Amino acid sequence: MSEHGDRAAFLDRIRSRQGRPAGGGPHPPPPAPDVVPELAYRTLDGVDHDDPFALLSVFVAAARAAEATVDVVDDEVPAELLLRFVGDHDVRTAVTSREPEAVALGGALAAAGVSVAPYDREVAAAADLAITTATHGIAATGSVVVDSASAGSRAVSLLPRVHLCVLPITRLVASHADVLRGQQRPMPSGRVLITGPSRTGDIEQRLTLGAHGPVALHIVVVR
Repeated sequence: MSEHGDRAAFLDRIRSRQGRPAGGGPHPPPPAPDVVPELAYRTLDGVDHDDPFALLSVFVAAARAAEATVDVVDDEVPAELLLRFVGDHDVRTAVTSREPEAVALGGALAAAGVSVAPYDREVAAAADLAITTATHGIAATGSVVVDSASAGSRAVSLLPRVHLCVLPITRLVASHADVLRGQQRPMPSGRVLITGPSRTGDIEQRLTLGAHGPVALHIVVVR
C-alpha cells in the first residue's frame, strides 16, 4: 500500500463495475518490436563514438551553434582566459558547485579578484557566475549534463546570470543515449541538460535569453 493507496485494487474496482476482468491493463500490451532503432545524428556520421578526441570537433561546433562560447585548453585553464571571461561578463561574484574541478577554478577566479563562495541558494540568486563541471558533454547537440548528485544542488547552474562549465574531454559522449546507458543507480534527484544559454519564445515568437537560467554559457574543454 503506497501513500496514495493501492492503485491496482482501485483500478480493479473500476473494471468490475464495467464487467471487465480484474488485473488487465487499459489496453492490450503491444507486441515486441522486431528491431529497436538506433538513434542517429548526421553530425556523427563517420565519427568514432568511443573516442572523445574524435568527438571534440563535433561537440564544439554543436555548442557554438547553440550560442554557447567554447574554449579548448591543455591541462589547465589559463589565467588570461579567466581574466577575459571576467571582463566580458563583468563578473564580480561567483558560486561553485562542490565538484573538485569547479572548486579549483573558483580558487583561480578568487586569485583574479572575484568574490567566490560555495553554493548557497540565496548567494547564488545574487551571484554573477555559476562555476560547475559536467558529468557528460553530448557531442551531437553540444549539451553539458549537470546533476545534483555531483554538483550538490539542482539549482547551482540555474540561478546566477552566467554559467562557466569546465569539462574534461574524457567525459564527451556521442549522444543522449550514452548518458542513459551509463547511468549509475540511484538516479540523481535533479539532472539538467544544458544546450546554450537559457531561452524561451513567447506566443509572439520573440526569443528571450535568460528566462529560466543564465543568459550566457561558456564551456572550457580541458584536453
